[in-house]
Amino acid sequence: MRGARLLVAFAAVALCVGLLSAEALAGKKKPTTVTFFAGAQKVNGAGKVTTKGSLKTASACRPARGMKLFLTDASGVVQATLDGSTTDASGNWILQGQLPKTVPANSPVYVKVKATKRTVGKFVCKAGFSAVIQLR
Repeated sequence: MRGARLLVAFAAVALCVGLLSAEALAGKKKPTTVTFFAGAQKVNGAGKVTTKGSLKTASACRPARGMKLFLTDASGVVQATLDGSTTDASGNWILQGQLPKTVPANSPVYVKVKATKRTVGKFVCKAGFSAVIQLR
């Protein structure tokens, strides 16, 4: 009986240590903020959208980060994915995409950009969204 209690106590301690170390092994979570460069967003007459910006996050999280450009409505609900690419070594990105033919000419165009989640060494780089911006 005493041996069984000792075994149960040992198992409980091992479980607690395992739970605490699992969180430590999961990595340090780093937030990500997606920003636009001032004046670098445009829509040309043919409906081609061009956006440029950078990431504000830990330096390890900046290179080769997955980025997506979304067409949204004014409230931020995604209507279409326009482009996908990766960041350069400094965390800068350029995304270009063609508006769907269903978007009326001269109507307001809203976009947002997403940085995808990524794990780099001991860091967990959280996904991040930009603010919704109006291009025209």
